[in-house]
Amino acid sequence: MNIIPHINAGNDEIISKLGNLTNTFPYHSILDYYYIKNITKALSDIIFSYNESHGEIARGRKFGSPGEQEAARIIFENMTKLGLWTYKEKIGDAKPWRPCNLIASKIDVLDYKLIINNKTSNRAIVCSPIFALIGLRLRPLKLTQNFSYTNLTIRTDHLDSCDEKAPYVILTGKKDPRINTKSPVSSQTKDTGNMGIVDDIKKMFDRLKEYYAHPYWRGSIAYDFNDDEHDMWGSQSFVPKFAINGSIGRMLNTSIDNYTVDFYLNQRLNLSVDSYNIIGQLNGTDSTKTVIVCCLYDSWWCQGTGDSAIGMAIVMGVAKYYMEHHLIPKYTMKFIGFGGEEYGMCGSRYYQAIHRRENIIYVIDLNQLGFTQKDPRLTLEIAANNQSFLDDVWKVVQRTDYKKLTENVTDIVPIFMKNGHISDDRSFASKRSNASCKTVCFLKNGPWLMHHRDGLNHTAGDVFSYFNSTDVNAIGDMVLNVTHYLTYDKSQDKLLREDVVTETAISLLKSFLFLGGRNY
Repeated sequence: MNIIPHINAGNDEIISKLGNLTNTFPYHSILDYYYIKNITKALSDIIFSYNESHGEIARGRKFGSPGEQEAARIIFENMTKLGLWTYKEKIGDAKPWRPCNLIASKIDVLDYKLIINNKTSNRAIVCSPIFALIGLRLRPLKLTQNFSYTNLTIRTDHLDSCDEKAPYVILTGKKDPRINTKSPVSSQTKDTGNMGIVDDIKKMFDRLKEYYAHPYWRGSIAYDFNDDEHDMWGSQSFVPKFAINGSIGRMLNTSIDNYTVDFYLNQRLNLSVDSYNIIGQLNGTDSTKTVIVCCLYDSWWCQGTGDSAIGMAIVMGVAKYYMEHHLIPKYTMKFIGFGGEEYGMCGSRYYQAIHRRENIIYVIDLNQLGFTQKDPRLTLEIAANNQSFLDDVWKVVQRTDYKKLTENVTDIVPIFMKNGHISDDRSFASKRSNASCKTVCFLKNGPWLMHHRDGLNHTAGDVFSYFNSTDVNAIGDMVLNVTHYLTYDKSQDKLLREDVVTETAISLLKSFLFLGGRNY
């Protein structure tokens, strides 16, 4: 039996057989599908262990929260079981004068409530809060700020401050991205440079001017275009901000004069966030070079299945494949779960800051994968920071006929982004970070209607029920192909044991005959 247990540029025979058999048998990834699904479920379910019924604010796996620490424990435990040399690095745990310590700081929401009042009843509303950047006007920032207001009127825009001297909140609706959605293009080049930072600074000044121009403005409420979900991510605000479901927001908007608002929000500046990068290391034949396969494992205040429990589980699925098949890579490999990505790529920025002497040659980053959405159509972007590297990776990516396997629901395009995508790869992509590091990011992009959303007691929005087995399997094969292409050491072929070869053949046979690509 002459089957080599790896998928790489020289393994076209197995790949072609997979493609042919999909016409007869349901498609199934060579990675351990059940392992990936179970890790995804464990990470998604964390919000139910750390939620209101247990006396916690249900933050999911948010940066520095008990839920994120539980996710770190799960990842650490399972990486260790795989046989990887596993360790944790605390984000910001460096000498005081190092700038990377500033990464491990944030404003924590400690407690909050939003109540909608009408003439006959008071109703507490399920929502997600956004902290206020500063406290009352002309007062210095305190470590702890408490905001508490009652009987606030509701407006849809600001009036001239001299027209009415009554405290109020601003009600706004998020635009439905399905309106005027552009069709994706077949290939793209994106070079945002530092425009993101410039835009953020400009917006910050605009908000600051708005804040001081309207002294009776006490807070904002943003309602979603979805009925049962609210968007947890919002731009930083100088007043407390709450996100609510679309059905409630539209009810308020149609008759704002009949309602008033009460709310309180307590927040604290946390200068020592307890968050970790989880690293599972597999030594290669050349220990002077490192390849990182990574994903964020934090989330916003929701299950965070697509963003990005699935991606983290696929990273671990690739690690499991390497360990079970006793593959020794050409370079040292690090399978990393980065903390705090949603808070500004904190974990990856910290890692890059304290590992500047490490010769990181490739970073393979995963983010927002494993789900489908037919309307509007999404695009799986394969984004790299080097054009020739992108060309090579794209050839390997195409061997997994992604559009065919997933029934042409999602587009797939290569994108050159010299500074990386809006993901953890960006911390390594620019020449300022590492001139020799080549990065690639797998990220499903476009107007994803469930992005950063929560609802119905954490069962709506970005949730586990959107886990799509076919998409997960196809992505898993694709990432394994690229990873193996970049790390394959041909000198190790002669070391393969017959029992490993046999195990691989049996695994493939089971995939074809029993497991398949069914939606479990």
